[in-house]
Amino acid sequence: MKNMGNLYQHGGNIYEIRRRQRIAVLDFSANINPLGIPLRIKKLLGKQLKDLVHYPDPEAHRLVAALARYWKIKEENVLVGNGSTELIYLILNTFRPDKVILPVPSFTEYERAARISGSQVLFIHMLEGEGFCLNFDHINNCDMLFMCNPNNPTGNLIVSNRADIKNIPVKRIVIDEAFMDFVPDEKIYTFIPQVVRSKKIIVLRTLTKFFALSGLRIGYLIAHRDTIRILKEYQMPWSVNVLAQAAAEQCLSEEAFIQRSKQLIIKERTFLYERLSRIRGLKPYSSVANFLLVKIDGKRLTSSCLKERLLKKSILIRDCANFRGLDKQFIRVAVRTHKENMQLVQALEECV
Repeated sequence: MKNMGNLYQHGGNIYEIRRRQRIAVLDFSANINPLGIPLRIKKLLGKQLKDLVHYPDPEAHRLVAALARYWKIKEENVLVGNGSTELIYLILNTFRPDKVILPVPSFTEYERAARISGSQVLFIHMLEGEGFCLNFDHINNCDMLFMCNPNNPTGNLIVSNRADIKNIPVKRIVIDEAFMDFVPDEKIYTFIPQVVRSKKIIVLRTLTKFFALSGLRIGYLIAHRDTIRILKEYQMPWSVNVLAQAAAEQCLSEEAFIQRSKQLIIKERTFLYERLSRIRGLKPYSSVANFLLVKIDGKRLTSSCLKERLLKKSILIRDCANFRGLDKQFIRVAVRTHKENMQLVQALEECV
C-alpha cells in the first residue's frame, strides 16, 4: 500500500535539498530542457517588469491568438492556465466525474485532483512486460480517462495510433501532452487535430518543460469550443501572470531554439541510454521524451538508497517508489547536457 503522504511528491524540489543538506545539486529529478530559457525570452522578461503594476489580461487574448495561429485552430478552442496542473484540477472540479480511470504508473496529480473532486478512481496497470503500453480492452464505461502521452515516468508513447481512441467507452478523454514537444514527429502523434471536432477529447500542453519556464507556470488546453466555454466559467480570474503570458507568446516563435533542443535531446538520450545499459545492475527503458526510466536489478540496492548515495555526489535523481505500478527498484533521470550526463554516468558507475 502506497503511503498517501508520499504519493503526491514530485521531483525538482531543490529547495528541500538546500534546507536539509545545504548543498547545490545537479538536478536530474526534474525533466526540464537542459538548454534553459531562450535568450530572447530572458531579455523580454526584463522589459516586461514595468507591467507588473497592472493586472494581467484575464483572457490572455494575445497568447490565445498566438496559440491558435501556431496550431491553425480557432481561438475559441484554446484556454490558458497557471501550468497544466492547474488545468487538470480545473477539468475535474468543473465536470466532477463519478468515475475516473487512470493508467498507472503515471503522473500522480491526476489521482490527487480526482480524489479532491470526489471521483471514484479506478486504475489500469500498464505492465513492464508489455512495455508499459495501454491496453484498451481493460477500459470499461466511465466518465473520464486520463492519459499521459508520452507517459511520465516511463517515457514511452502509450498511444501511438490516434485512431485507437475512437471507440473507447468513456465520456471524456484527457490527454496530457506535457512532453510531446520533445518527440521529433510530434505532429504525427499529437491529438490536437482531432480535438476541435470532438467534445470527447481534451488535450493538455505545457510550455514549462521545453522552454524551461517551470518557475513561471504556464500551460494551456485545446478542446471543443463548448468545453472551453464551460471551463472558463469555473476558472479563477488572473490565473496567468503578466510575465508568463509574454514569455509564452515569445516561445512560439523560437524555431531555432526548438530545433536545437530536439536535436540535443535525441543525441543525449541515445548516449545516456547506451551508457546506462552498460552499467551492471541498471536497466534503462527506451524513451521518446527527455528522461529515462531505469530499473535497478537485484535486491541489494533500492531507489531511495541510490538517491542518497548520489546526493553525496551532489546529484539529485527521481526516486520512483511512490508511483503506483512501480516500486523501490525504479528511478527516473532527466536527459541533460553531455557534460552533465557524463557526470551522472560516472557517479552511477561508482554507486551501483
